[in-house]
Amino acid sequence: MRALTSKQKKLIDGWFNQNWTGQGSIYCSDQMPIDLSAQIVRLNDYETIWQDIDRYINDKACKLVYGK
Repeated sequence: MRALTSKQKKLIDGWFNQNWTGQGSIYCSDQMPIDLSAQIVRLNDYETIWQDIDRYINDKACKLVYGK
């Protein structure tokens, strides 16, 4: 099973940290700029990448909101 690479996570983290303004402000990959999404996919494309990106984003948001 493939997963997000550290480079992909770093790109997501940068975008997330720049755009997070509180609960509900970021909730899925559809909110990313298209060029950033394309860059992340080019690094390591695989079948479940969009689900993994959304899960990673949601985990980051939940950690900030709920401390988990």
